[in-house]
Amino acid sequence: MGLNFRFTPVNGYDLPGLERWLEAMAARGLRFALTMGPLTAFERSRPEPLRFHLEPAREKTAEEDPELTALYGSQGWEFLGIFRKNFFVFATRDLTARAHTDPETLSYSLKRFFRQKLLGGLGLALCNLLLLQFYRIGSWGWTQLKYLPAEALATRPLVPLALSVLGLLLVDLSYFQGLFLLMRHRRAVRDGRSPAPSRWGGRLLIAGTLVLLPVLVQTLGYVAGREFQPFDLEGSGFVTLTDIEGEDFPLTGDYMQNMDYVSHGTGLLLEPENWYYHQYGAYHHATVSLETVPHLKIQATRYALPVLAAKRAEEWTSWNTGARPYQELEAGDGLDRAMIHRSERFQQLILLRGRTVLHVEYLGSRDLADFIPDFARMLDNL
Repeated sequence: MGLNFRFTPVNGYDLPGLERWLEAMAARGLRFALTMGPLTAFERSRPEPLRFHLEPAREKTAEEDPELTALYGSQGWEFLGIFRKNFFVFATRDLTARAHTDPETLSYSLKRFFRQKLLGGLGLALCNLLLLQFYRIGSWGWTQLKYLPAEALATRPLVPLALSVLGLLLVDLSYFQGLFLLMRHRRAVRDGRSPAPSRWGGRLLIAGTLVLLPVLVQTLGYVAGREFQPFDLEGSGFVTLTDIEGEDFPLTGDYMQNMDYVSHGTGLLLEPENWYYHQYGAYHHATVSLETVPHLKIQATRYALPVLAAKRAEEWTSWNTGARPYQELEAGDGLDRAMIHRSERFQQLILLRGRTVLHVEYLGSRDLADFIPDFARMLDNL
């Protein structure tokens, strides 16, 4: 018989709320089986009224306690499973049954469980610290976000950071609410009262888990080394300095300035995809400025949305153009836009097609506009 999974709408530390929810599910023919994170699994059964009791475990466990099961079994309670390694779940058809007849014993059990979960918050705090530290962006990143948001999205983990902050906030709130509910429940037991269960606490954990799920996928991609996958220049279709200047043009022998590969950020789930390549002509003096050496730099980014690519193109056109602004060219070859900036021998070319934007920086004697069809074909291969 298959299992039926449901999101747990009740806070995981709200014992009265969980017991009433499990009783309501049993009345609908769904009998508790096990838990998986924010999900609770049920087995299909005959709808019947049951009374549930969740007994706090002395420590996290996935194993049944035979002595506890035997003790409860002698009083008519049936062991059904373990809830999130925190509680042993018991049920009985006797709706008047009471698992604990001594309030002091139950109060002590809840107090011990509360202290255990309070210490467990250290692990949650560590998760907060590690995840936020992993996706930190630094002071320059915040400045970049203010003035160059599209570039910041391509070069900084803004989306993973934002989702991490939101998801952790929701999970933390769920945790602190759970501690409050535990403390309130213990006081009610001690005073002989029945506390009202929370009706929405579990939704905090559900929402936080759903928000953090893509961050988890992103982080696993980093751990597996999938965020950076360069490929060989040969056969890539990338335009080279040799293609522009001719076969006889001398290139530098410095492999750092004469890349034989294309740098490729794969664009994991929450990031744009990036490509970068550069090539320099030959130079002989250690003191020469690379900015005066003939060179070609190519940078391309593919965003999730065309509007972001268009915004990136606008940001590039605002960079240090001096008195000569970018010139709009006729957008052929399937391009949405083509813009060029010329300043003596230095040129910058921006091409936009859908979600992809290309920026080319060139210092040399040729006109980059003549090579737009070549760059457009290069975009076809990305």
